[in-house]
Amino acid sequence: MKRFITISNINLVYLVKNPEKENIVFFIHGNSISSRSWNAQLNSELLKNYRLIAIDLPAHGDSDAVRNPVTDYSVQGLGAIIAAAIHSLAGKSPYMVAAISLGTNILAESLAYDLQPEGIVLAGSCLVGGKYTLNSFAYPETNVHVVFTEQAPENEVRKYASQVMKNDSEIFIDEFMADYYLVKSPFRSALMNSIQEQQFSNEIELVASVNNPILMIFGKEEQIINPDYLDHAPFNLWNNTIYKIPNAGHLVHSDQPEEFNRLLSEYAADIFGT
Repeated sequence: MKRFITISNINLVYLVKNPEKENIVFFIHGNSISSRSWNAQLNSELLKNYRLIAIDLPAHGDSDAVRNPVTDYSVQGLGAIIAAAIHSLAGKSPYMVAAISLGTNILAESLAYDLQPEGIVLAGSCLVGGKYTLNSFAYPETNVHVVFTEQAPENEVRKYASQVMKNDSEIFIDEFMADYYLVKSPFRSALMNSIQEQQFSNEIELVASVNNPILMIFGKEEQIINPDYLDHAPFNLWNNTIYKIPNAGHLVHSDQPEEFNRLLSEYAADIFGT
């Protein structure tokens, strides 16, 4: 079911399943994809007892562009917008938040805006802070530049899609391509400028301040981010484990949805006490 909410004078579109359920799992997608990348989670039998809400980031999918791209397309600005959306949609209901890739940065930044989730899930994490700089954990010689370029050529985008997913299904590649070209300018260039100007917080510290244990997942065959880079970060990890799922790349929730959903459902049951 597709709905929208108005935050900071823009309409954010979101998908919701099981709207009658009390406990909520929010999903935050990554750079240049959309809420539909969470379809395998939204339609999972393992998660049917939770209200599932996947939000299209500003300028992505069916959501509006912002009026102040210089500030609002930084991860701090996006964190503020998503925090406001979660506050409004959750009301007084308990909730947790799951994020992938750039979504993990946005989730971390949103914690500065009085978000109090029962739990958080970080998949394909790109968190930065202190010694954890982008240059220290991002693999070189990938096509990641396409998600910081307004309109990269189709062959370049397709190559990047093959790097973020082990799944080479044409359906998934085509969805990725479609989502990429739906992104409204100047999101990607404004985001890149904000990163170059270091408009971000110490996201490691923000996540480390969370009291409840967090679920962290990487694809074992990551080609974009070193999946071992947070092995010694000061986090309160669920089961004292960083899960690295075999036969999965950066978009681990798409590559291995059954294993991802199993971990997510077990974590949610533990966090919510259900």
